[in-house]
Amino acid sequence: MRVDGDVSRRKYDLEVSRLINQRAALEARGIFMLGSSEFPYVNLFYAPRVPLRLLVPPPPNAPPNLPPNSMVMVDIPSMAGRGFTARIDLSDYDVVAPSIEFFDPWSNQPLPFELMFRAIEFEQQRGPHAVLLPDHPITHKPFLCLRGVREYHEHPQHTGDDWFLYRDKTSLFSVVNSLWRVAIDLIRPQIMLQVKDGQMQVQVQWAPEAKA
Repeated sequence: MRVDGDVSRRKYDLEVSRLINQRAALEARGIFMLGSSEFPYVNLFYAPRVPLRLLVPPPPNAPPNLPPNSMVMVDIPSMAGRGFTARIDLSDYDVVAPSIEFFDPWSNQPLPFELMFRAIEFEQQRGPHAVLLPDHPITHKPFLCLRGVREYHEHPQHTGDDWFLYRDKTSLFSVVNSLWRVAIDLIRPQIMLQVKDGQMQVQVQWAPEAKA
């Protein structure tokens, strides 16, 4: 099913105008609409600001009652996760859900999964689980596996969770905020430094933070 071009354009303009009206709220969360946005795409830059956390072995003067293999957590306020550009495709909206792809804001090239942020969703029954996955079975690109996003609803495993169940309560603004929630608000980048067999080892982690 396709949406008439004029209708699709009017819906795009309406959603973008709502986004512009909420600019202050978005920018307060580090979400910036880019001037390169043009129908049917909306380009947004996401700027993480949660401080990077460094996990290091306790110093020599640490309390003697620390458990074995304890790590000391140190926040580094001047460093955070890597920013990224989200390109949201509103083609045929709202007969189909918005599609999202992720790009390097400097080169405008698609971000490989290995260099991307991570995204975590909390559900009461499942608990925290990853919603940024490396390979969609149709597009073969990294994708956000989240209700309200086209890649989720077009995934063969979600045929029983149709977009039309959520269309009336989903907007471009809500999708933009959902991405911020799972990729920035609920997750913290951590680097763990360990010495093993005389060699320094570095491990990168993305730790979920349970929030209401």
